[in-house]
Amino acid sequence: MNTDIELSKAERENFTELINTNSDLLLNLINDILDLSRIESGRMSFSFQQYSLNELISTIYQTFQVLMPENVELRMQIPEKSISIPTDKFRLTQVITNFLSNAIKFTQKGYILIGYEYREEERHVHIFVEDTGIGIPKEKQDAVFNRFTKLDEFAKGTGLGLSICKVIAERFDGYIAVESEIGKGSRFSIILPLNPKHTESD
Repeated sequence: MNTDIELSKAERENFTELINTNSDLLLNLINDILDLSRIESGRMSFSFQQYSLNELISTIYQTFQVLMPENVELRMQIPEKSISIPTDKFRLTQVITNFLSNAIKFTQKGYILIGYEYREEERHVHIFVEDTGIGIPKEKQDAVFNRFTKLDEFAKGTGLGLSICKVIAERFDGYIAVESEIGKGSRFSIILPLNPKHTESD
């Protein structure tokens, strides 16, 4: 007896897309776990060089402009005079793009703002991504940095992205902060010293 199930072309395409999507999610999960393991064991390589934040933010802004959902505007806020800091460009970009990817997931209308400001009294730069999305309840804001935490279980992602961002920020002698209000949006920031202690390549 032939037990093969005949599938239409549309059904085959849907199954293929589902398999590819789940394969991508599994690969992302493996890569995220490896990233955390490397950072925490000190085996992840960081290469510190002096970078212009205006240039870095502008590049990320241009990349994400084409990825914005309908009814969501990407905005940029940077000072006229750029600030340069010693950092690992790849790892800092990883943190900012994670902020942006999360903002896109939870913002259906309004805007997403990427930018930074230098606070002279602190000698720190605040690089931020702000959105007009659904917001995060006060009691859950600290938990978003825990591993495998997802506010929406049906949203794509591994639940490790912000944990990795937190570890990277600490490696930069900085930290991550979140401000959020339900129904109004969120603002994620990575706060970095102008002169970090750990700027050696390892």
